[in-house]
Amino acid sequence: MSLIAADSSLLPTSSVPGLVPTLNNTGWMTETLDDFSRAFTEFAGTTQAECLDIGCAYGVATLPALANGARVLACDLEPRHLEILARRVPPGDRERFRSEPGSLPEVDFPAGSFGAILCARTLHFLRARDIELTVRKMYDWLIPGGRIFLITDSPYVGPWWKSAAEYERRKREGCPWPGFVQNYGALLPPGTDASKHPSFIHPLDPDILRRVAGDAGFEVQDAGFLRGGGQRATGREHAGVIALKPAV
Repeated sequence: MSLIAADSSLLPTSSVPGLVPTLNNTGWMTETLDDFSRAFTEFAGTTQAECLDIGCAYGVATLPALANGARVLACDLEPRHLEILARRVPPGDRERFRSEPGSLPEVDFPAGSFGAILCARTLHFLRARDIELTVRKMYDWLIPGGRIFLITDSPYVGPWWKSAAEYERRKREGCPWPGFVQNYGALLPPGTDASKHPSFIHPLDPDILRRVAGDAGFEVQDAGFLRGGGQRATGREHAGVIALKPAV
């Protein structure tokens, strides 16, 4: 499902085809679903439990999950995103939709709350310890047999692609978090207002996501690079993992 096909009149104007800017200077939301996000929308429609879309922005995944019959809790750092999303939910899906503001890693939910969790393009705004904490929390939030769908920006996209060679060197040398960029502002184009961007960025790769999910107790079902939503996508813009909380 594309945001172009859905009601897009409430979304901010974008200068980048395929991407929609957020309202809180934390990057962009894609207008189309990557393969793992699409898998979440399909799986969510098969479980009776409520599903969580955390870092949902304007609902690129929430809306098709609802259309597939899922019950969805949409959670985002920015309440204005949730206000826009709520107005975009079709009348027939509103009984199965609710929203709640929250930021990672502080936000929390009762154990066994969800049948599936999507966290798309959000974890790369966290430091290593907070990524690990967040994924451990997700394990607790899921019912047995539930699944996580994690998608992050990779080291090969955005202004930080300039550090890709350094990331690869660190990875060869065994660094557990080779993509971390401490000074994101230094990579921005000249004239860019660094105050409108995060101070650091932490792009991840499939191997890291696989490791973090496994350490939290998940059984990894799939992991790999994913194609981004821009017109010049190469297929390595995002990293993703799908993992299962064992039923026993």
